[in-house]
Order: sequence, then C-alpha cells, then structure tokens
Amino acid sequence: MQGMATLFFLLSVLLLLVLSILFFVRLMRHKPVKAILIKAVALIICYTLIWMICWFRRADTSVSLGTDICFDDWCASITGVEKGPDIQNEFSSLAADSNWVVLDVKMSNHARGIAQKPSEPRIHIIDSNGKFWAYSKRGQHLAETKSGKQPDLDQRLELHQSLETKMVFSLPKTVQEFKILIEEGPFITQILFPEDRSVYYIKDNK
Repeated sequence: MQGMATLFFLLSVLLLLVLSILFFVRLMRHKPVKAILIKAVALIICYTLIWMICWFRRADTSVSLGTDICFDDWCASITGVEKGPDIQNEFSSLAADSNWVVLDVKMSNHARGIAQKPSEPRIHIIDSNGKFWAYSKRGQHLAETKSGKQPDLDQRLELHQSLETKMVFSLPKTVQEFKILIEEGPFITQILFPEDRSVYYIKDNK
C-alpha cells in the first residue's frame, strides 16, 4: 500500500511538472493556456480529495514499549515513560501546574553497511483531544543541567550503533492518558497520502 501511494504521488508530481512546462511554452508562444490550467487544477483537486479520504480513514495501531518504529534503516523506540510524584517534584520549579513526562528513547541503526542520520526526526505526545505536544525546551535544559547533555534525536549512528536519550515533555494537568508518536522526514512528507500510524498508548498517570 505504501509503495502504491508513493508511486501515485510521484506520478502526480511528474504530471504537474509536465503541465507546468506546457503552460510556460504556450504562454511564450502566445497560445491559449486555459485547458492546461483546468487540467492542473483538476489534478490538484483530485489529489487533495484522495489525501483527505486517506487522512480520515487512517487509524492508530498500538505498540508496546520497546517496539522499534523504523524509517528505512533508522529506527527509534520508546523504552520507558517516567512520570509520577518524583518527576513532578523535579520540574516543579518550572511549572508546578504541569504534568511532566520524561520519555526514554532508543535510536538504532539497522543498516547492513552504512551509517545512518535521520532526516528531521521528531517525537510528539498526542492528548485525547488530538493536540500535539512537542518536547519542553525549558524542561530539557533543566534535566540536562542535572544529568548531563543528552544525545540529539538526529544523531548520526554508525553501523549497528544504538544510542539512548531522554526527552522532557510538559503537558496540562488534565492530560492523564495520551499516545506517543515517532515521525521522520522533511515537510514534503506531509503531503504524501496519510497511512496508519504506530503509537505507544499511555493509559494512566500511575
């Protein structure tokens, strides 16, 4: 399914490129371009409608802590979720009314013969209302002043190398259940057809 979606995306981009070239050629020759514009708009509308259908139909698949989520040969997993009174006290000087969460993250290189560096990897916590929460820079800084600098998520990994890091998140007190999403890729990947996501469900705050 993913291969077909990628193929359709590439064909759509190629067709749009061809139409763009024809548009400028006709424009330079002072020929009508209305038909080309109609085709281009129709292509964009068709792609957008299919994208929206895929977005509404996608589902989240729950995976257990420690499960690798891979993008080509670069993989990451959430190995632990630290919360509770001790964690809240540790970060209370920043915001006592927040629900602080520390994620234990493991990155690994599963390639056969080359180093791997992910392209714009990111981890978000998604609350029950569907709101995305990025890591807290203030919380991360406080944690690193106590335990040392943590490896960046986009750290270059040599062959078969694995690294562990911690990421600090600040959530509203009302957020007790949430899911964790690992993503990778530049902004252009957002216009690819949405597919089912693997997420880690955290169902309580105990």
